Amino acid sequence: MPAISVANPKGGAGKTTLTFVLACELARSGASVAVIDADPNAIIAGWGRKRTEQDRETPFQIIAGPKESELVRLIDQYTASHDFVLIDLEGTASRMTSRALARSHLVLIPFNLSPIDAELAANAVGLIQEEAEALGRNIPFRLVRSRDNAAMQTKTAQRIIAAIDAAELPLLPVGLVERAAYRDIFDFAQTLEELDESKTSGVPAARKNAHEVARSVLQAVQEEMRA
Repeated sequence: MPAISVANPKGGAGKTTLTFVLACELARSGASVAVIDADPNAIIAGWGRKRTEQDRETPFQIIAGPKESELVRLIDQYTASHDFVLIDLEGTASRMTSRALARSHLVLIPFNLSPIDAELAANAVGLIQEEAEALGRNIPFRLVRSRDNAAMQTKTAQRIIAAIDAAELPLLPVGLVERAAYRDIFDFAQTLEELDESKTSGVPAARKNAHEVARSVLQAVQEEMRA
């Protein structure tokens, strides 16, 4: 079944949040999900440890800190046993990233709507294209807006999106909106469904946004696998 890597050479682009939200939404829909936490910060693995310490189950399986030499085997193993495998990659170009891209059915590239972040996202696209050329096959990808402004789109953001369209790069139609709930899921070791609306603002809106993002990713996976 599909392996989806989440990659960007810049830290703070929203890779872990996107991976986590997608994993929760897929699991909530009834899919079996494995998350390979290959980010040195190991935030998803830490979330899972907190759950275990609190005697709470996790909605998806977490494989923490894979070695570079075992990553391909792990991806093959879990794509054979799970409906979806998500790989949260480190924020640098590396052999680990290269091996994950080589096994991915889709790569998601989250980026913040700023000129610097857009340029680094373009570097990630270049890395994918280089890997695809070396492998002799296409590696499908989608750019994903991260930390979107829920209220309005700035002129800078409009220019960046226009440039992406002009370059004919595939952009996911839905981005992750900046929400307090996306921070609190890690602070409280909870899912969006578990968050207390009296303690966290904007929970219903975050849940709706997460569902829309996951649905868009599923559509992208289906399009690429049909192709």
